[in-house]
Parts: sequence; C-alpha cells; structure tokens
Amino acid sequence: MSAQRADGTIERRVPVLIVGGGGSGLTASLALSDLGIESLLVERHPSTSVQPKAHILNARTMEILAHHQVADDVYREGAPPENCGAMVWLTSLGGDAPYDRKVLYRTSAYGGGDLAAPYAVASAQPHANLGQRWLEPLLRRHAEQRGPGSLLFHHELLDLEEDATGVTASVLDRSSRDKRIFRVRASYVIAADGGKTIGRLRGIPMEGTPTFLEWINLHVRADFSPFIPYDDAVVNRVSSLSDDGTLEHCGVVPMGPDRWGRHSQEWTLMFSRAPGATGATDLDDETVVKMVRRTLKLPDDHPMDVESISRWPVEGTVAQRFRAGRVFLVGDAAHRHPPSGALGLNTGIQDAHNLAWKLAHVLAGTAGEALLDSYEAERRPVAQRVVERAVYSLFNQIAFTAGTGVVHGARPEWNRAQMTALFSDTPDGETRRTVLREYFDTNRITTAHLGLEMGYEYGDAGFVVPDGTPRPPTDPLGLEYRQTARPGARLPHAWLRRREQRVATHQLHTAPGSFLLLTGARGDAWLRAARDLAARLDIRIDAYAVGPDGALQDIEGIWTRLRGHDDDGVVLVRPDGFVVARHLAHCPDPSPALEAALRVGLGRPEGC
Repeated sequence: MSAQRADGTIERRVPVLIVGGGGSGLTASLALSDLGIESLLVERHPSTSVQPKAHILNARTMEILAHHQVADDVYREGAPPENCGAMVWLTSLGGDAPYDRKVLYRTSAYGGGDLAAPYAVASAQPHANLGQRWLEPLLRRHAEQRGPGSLLFHHELLDLEEDATGVTASVLDRSSRDKRIFRVRASYVIAADGGKTIGRLRGIPMEGTPTFLEWINLHVRADFSPFIPYDDAVVNRVSSLSDDGTLEHCGVVPMGPDRWGRHSQEWTLMFSRAPGATGATDLDDETVVKMVRRTLKLPDDHPMDVESISRWPVEGTVAQRFRAGRVFLVGDAAHRHPPSGALGLNTGIQDAHNLAWKLAHVLAGTAGEALLDSYEAERRPVAQRVVERAVYSLFNQIAFTAGTGVVHGARPEWNRAQMTALFSDTPDGETRRTVLREYFDTNRITTAHLGLEMGYEYGDAGFVVPDGTPRPPTDPLGLEYRQTARPGARLPHAWLRRREQRVATHQLHTAPGSFLLLTGARGDAWLRAARDLAARLDIRIDAYAVGPDGALQDIEGIWTRLRGHDDDGVVLVRPDGFVVARHLAHCPDPSPALEAALRVGLGRPEGC
C-alpha cells in the first residue's frame, strides 16, 4: 500500500481510494476487502458519527450485510423485533387538554408487526433497527479487521488530479501537529463524502429540488416511558396543538442502545422549519430545546439531557452524473432527500454494494472497463425514484392535518374545538376518527413500501441478456412486490433444501464476487458448461441443479413457481444478487450461451 519516494510526492498507492467514512464508505471498504481488493478510506472527522441519524436497515440492505458477514452483529446490537414494528402518531407526551396524550393512529411499519409475514415471503433477512451512531463503529470494526491500516480518520481530501492511468489525491492529515499533506495514487475513487468535496471538484451539479426545509435533530437522554403508550413503536410522531392553535410536529425515535422501545435510554427528537429568517440556523440551542419541550408538552420538571443538536438542509436532489472518469459517487454524494421512508442510508449501502463487485472484477482483469458504465445506468434511476418518493412522503405525512379539522391560521379556539370534537365520545367524534384513519392510511407509502425497497430492476441498463418476457406490472404506490427471475430483477427469495439444511437462494453465493447458476432437474449440461467456463475465464461460478436428484431440492415448490423456466432451463445471477440471464427451456449448446451471458454481465465484448 505504501511507496515512499525521496521527495515525498507519493506516499500511498492503492487500487481504490474511498473518501468518506459513513455507512456507504465503510460498506465499500469492507466489501472491497472481501473481494480481495486493497483500498484506502479517508474521513475528515476524527470518528464515526456522533449523531444517531438514520436507523432503519431494510431487508435488502440486511441481505447485503449478511453476504458480508455483518448482519448477525447488527441484529445483536440493534433493537429486538418486538421493539421495532410500528409507527404511532400521538397528540402529545404530556398536557391535560381533552385532546392531549391521545393516539391519533397506529400502523405496522418497515417490515414489522403485520408486515412481517409479507416481508418474510420476499427475503430471508428481516429488517434491523440500529442508529448510525452505533452502526458505523460496527462497520468500521469489520472494515479494519479485514483491511488493517486501510482506514484513516481525521484525514481530509483536498484535491484530485486525474490522468490516463489513475487519480492522484492530496490528503491532509488533520491529526498531525504540523497538518501534514501527502498524496495518494489510486486507480479509482469512490466518493462517499456526502457531497462535501468531490462533487464540487469534479464539477457535478445536483439536480432537483434545492433546500426547502431545515431539519433539526436532538440527541437526548431521557426516560419517556411514562408518556409513550407502546413498546413496539420504531417511530413516534407527535402532532400537538400549541397555545396559539398551531399544529406542531416532532418525531420521537427510540435509539436504545441497551433497552429499546418505550424504555430506551437515548432518543432522537426531530422537527423541521421553513428556511429563512426563522429557520433552523437562526435558532440557538436553548430556543430549540424550549420549542421541543413545548411541542411534546413535557412536564417542566421532567429531566431531559441534550447530548447534541444538529441542523441540516433538506433537499430532494440527484447528481447529474454518478461517474466522472475514474470517480464514482455513492450515498449522499449522489442523492439527497428527506428521511421520510428510511431510504437514504439503505440506498447508499446498496450503491456501494453495486459498485464494489464491478470494481473488483475490472481490477482483477475478469471484467471489461465498460462494466463500470453500468453503475450510473443502474443506480441513478433507483436514486431518482427514491428521492421523488421521499419528498412526496414527507408532505404526505402531514396531509392528515386536514382530517383533524385544524386549519392553519384559524383562531386558536376554533382549532381547539376541532381537536376536542375529534376525541369526543359522540357519533360526530366517531365519524371524525373514521375519516382521519382514511387520511392516515395514505401514509402506508412511507412505512410499507416493499415494492420500492425490493422491486427496482436493471433490465434497461444494457448489462443483462433479455429473455423476451414482458416486465411484470408494478404497483405505482410501491407497496406490493412481485418476485420474478426475469433478467435485471433481483433474484427471487425462496427456501431450498441442501442435504439436511434449509438455505435461502440469496445465501447460495459462497463468496463475494461469485456468480450463481441455478438450473433445473435436467441441467447437467449447464453445470458442465459452468465448470469449464469458470476455469477458462478465471471466474467463480457457484452452480447447482434444483430438482429431486439435484444438489438442491425445492421442497416447498416456491422456487419452481418463481424461476419462470422448465427443468431444462437456467438462471444466471450476478455477484450482487441480480439476474443477468435466463433460459426458459432446452438449449442445444449451453456452453456458448452461458459464455455470451457472462460476457454481457461482465462488460466484456466478444474476443476480450
């Protein structure tokens, strides 16, 4: 990794330089190590995040973390399933008005509660709940164990210079007394810096909706158990009526870390302000704390210790390009949006996973340089959809206000009367509550979007082999997910039997970077072709026949229903778990067909 020159010009040489030590950058580091690729990560802060920040890790992300042997630690350190299954809307935590301390609505959320069954049909990995304050040190430990000396915190990228053979970076050692600057030479750069530096250096603009809100997060230590009615709420959303008749909103999110649910010791409190003269940047910490206590209607004598307060602009933007020469943008460097829907960290980790195996194969010489073009072609449309949904979900979450009868700008006594009527034990009150549930039901696009989490596909990017089948219809709300083995789609989840062990389809890749081939009961020719091609192209292919006499048995019949081919057919899956090719029936000569599919999936034109 090191190459000290007499003039000190170049001190480090690595195949990949990662800039940024958040969730995306750390995932890229440990993934590359697992793929046998040396990297160097530089992060300008002295440590991982001190803020809890994002906390929901969806099933697709947990599949990735399981693939890299991290998921068990996340489940162990995160919230137990019984403490993260619902989202609850409350009118306040305290207060003595007729409408205070009431439950406005409660629903299952993020794969928990009533959603657990449909999510289990789609994935072997349940979602997890662990704030970035605790997740990032966990990822850092794994990354450092797999790549000793490959992470440099308190080091800041200053400049990048690219030429025909690589990139040279100037890095400031912020931890040194003399603020030493050294240079790093790399073949490729992963920008996981949240858009702080590299996007500007490479001249990549962000497109979409610029700052439209200012968000304030408080990390606090408090005992809220006397005020929280449920122990399984992963998010509590308080919408309280203030003295002036304004409906004010604040998220109350349990963050553990030793006890969870209503008994959590630490919490994130979240609210937003319109940008401008009364925006977040104009509020000092003391004012922020008073505002939050007022919104929650906490008793004056109830203790709440504030660990930190952060402010950040909310936008809905996507980078115009995800690649600039040898530089690739992931995570917040590539897309930024509100936290509604818990999509940001998940999308960033999935970016890093999509990119890492491609870089590894290109650097190893088993893939063509053209494969790297697939990163933007595949991930940018996903990011665009996520940003659009997150922005829409944010405003949809407050649409229920109309169902309460509260009117912005109305006299306080009018709005108080509306909230009182909402909870009255009368036919009118029952009608109001029933109508309000209709408004809240639209919020399922924020808490139950399995189709959005799992249903994206890469069929149009040009690096899969079409099989002539039509794309299945998609749910415009993103709620429903229809599994398919069509090229470009995520490999369907199904449980199979291997000897006496139950194994999920996504657990069949034996090593990062390997392809997976699943054929039917009459697929011996495909298995022979896979063995021969793996040896000749120096590519690992985990190949199995699924059938009564095969290495795998489909005891439940689900895989046979989902695969879409007969017993002579085959599905070829990329290292990231997405289908690259499918043959629906008998192929007279599997070897050239499989080689052609591999070449498409690896960006290798014929003869290369």
